[in-house]
Amino acid sequence: MLIGRGASTRARHIVIDSSGLKVHGEGEWKGCQQGVGQRRTWRKPHLAVDAENHEVIAAELTAAFVGDAPIWSN
Repeated sequence: MLIGRGASTRARHIVIDSSGLKVHGEGEWKGCQQGVGQRRTWRKPHLAVDAENHEVIAAELTAAFVGDAPIWSN
């Protein structure tokens, strides 16, 4: 998802990275309280950031198993 493109036509150095986020829901909280193990839900935010001013250029949220290359290949 493209967030913004500004009026500048200068070349940009873009940094691309992703990280894992654990999704907490009612069921998981109850499982922690009762000691019942269940499958955890994870999501992965992929960010493209301008290296000079740290502006987020684009972002995409995917399932945990999706890598950076398929997201930014086109």
